[in-house]
Amino acid sequence: MSSEPPAGTYKSRNAPRTRVSARAQLRQQSWYAVEVRVCDLSSSGFMAECPQAVRIGGYVSLDVPGIGPVNAQVRWQLGGRMGGQFLDPISLARCEWVAVPAAPPREAA
Repeated sequence: MSSEPPAGTYKSRNAPRTRVSARAQLRQQSWYAVEVRVCDLSSSGFMAECPQAVRIGGYVSLDVPGIGPVNAQVRWQLGGRMGGQFLDPISLARCEWVAVPAAPPREAA
């Protein structure tokens, strides 16, 4: 008997990850929020330090600056860290954690 999951069970995690260190609100239910520190982010998910237990397979919402609340499914939790997969991919270009700030306008000479 194989220990491999059935084909198509898990989505590929090929999206490049960007390291960040940012505080955010993670909601497990619409009324319950916990502060987490997001450690890395991709268009398809995130990893965060999370002091609370989360239900693997459960749904959460992560407040992402520049985008707003993003729904995700908890994929794993180990010790004080957890990983979530976004239900719909996000645009990192809109995320204030990783977006490159615009240069100030140049003064006319």
